Amino acid sequence: MNVSFVTLYWLVPAVFILIASLIAMLHRPAAALGWVDHPSTRKHHRHPVPLVGGVAMCAAFCLGVLLLPVKPADWPFLLTGMTLLTLVGLYDDLHSSRPTTRFLFQAIAVLLMAFGSHVVLGDLGDLFGLGQVRLGWAAALFTLIGVIGVINAFNMIDGLDGLAGGTGFVVTGWLIVLCLSAPAANAGALGALLVLAAAIAGFLVYNLRHPWRVHATVFMGDAGSTMLGFVLSWFLIHLSQGEQALMAPITAVWIMALPLLDTVTVIIRRIGDGRSPFAADRQHLHHLLLGRGFSDGRVTAILLGMTAATGGLGVLADWLGMPEALRFYAFVGVFLLYYRFTTGLLSRQPITPRPGRERRWSPEVTDESESTDHRLAP
Repeated sequence: MNVSFVTLYWLVPAVFILIASLIAMLHRPAAALGWVDHPSTRKHHRHPVPLVGGVAMCAAFCLGVLLLPVKPADWPFLLTGMTLLTLVGLYDDLHSSRPTTRFLFQAIAVLLMAFGSHVVLGDLGDLFGLGQVRLGWAAALFTLIGVIGVINAFNMIDGLDGLAGGTGFVVTGWLIVLCLSAPAANAGALGALLVLAAAIAGFLVYNLRHPWRVHATVFMGDAGSTMLGFVLSWFLIHLSQGEQALMAPITAVWIMALPLLDTVTVIIRRIGDGRSPFAADRQHLHHLLLGRGFSDGRVTAILLGMTAATGGLGVLADWLGMPEALRFYAFVGVFLLYYRFTTGLLSRQPITPRPGRERRWSPEVTDESESTDHRLAP
């Protein structure tokens, strides 16, 4: 599929350079204004790290979309929703707001998406082999719950350098592959996804560990993780619904598999332990792998590899036209295996009691650089 010369050869590199420049310019003012993530017993970075990545990604993406020769459908609602969540996340990064406040604004952004742009998850596909599962009047409610779930899944996995950004980049990459391979052109969505990939890549220059960077020098914060979860949810729904859908709805689940598996598993365990679903702990997969002695960089590489693999399986199954019910039941099987695997890892973690309650995680400091999951705790 042909895309505008401007998009491929000028705008996408320009967005990459723009966000890299924005982060470089905001780094020092952020430190002076206290817009930083401070070290704590739950984190391993020894110095305050600026939280400018999310705001820079939002600004670069919005400007890139505005300059696209062919814009995605209902783009004003997309930019409005992501900007709203970026601002709310920024306030939370600076002052820490209540979970109910964050959920309220997340709901506003999702409802704006559902009723303003009509990007609604109304068709789940032939999940059970009995015909299409259409939600009808419940579509808006299902969309609200599902998108808020993805938003907070991204917030919860934002616990290691490069993990949330890398996951977003991989998911965006698979969506670009689907757009490029589709028989019908969707230049608006493809252009926006290319811009998003460039914005994430520019952020990862500062956030992803590599041989020349021992620790991240910038974090995305809640402003970035919630915004990224919202934007990816938008395109996952948009590209899986309607007569012009580029993939089956279950394919979107496979592309987003790891954040969903991890979040659902952790929430089930917390509820089973009689705790809040959003209570802070160290039961995420990246925590468990760190507890087994893996380094930050290796854990990030493992999880990004898993994300690429599950997304690849989902896309391949879509191309081969495998029955959607078979893909759904296979995903259920993967979830059961994931739950059992992580339960085994958790059982081998150090057990350290706290006054009045036993908690199955070690309070020892791990080599963890970024963790925003605690901001969800009431």
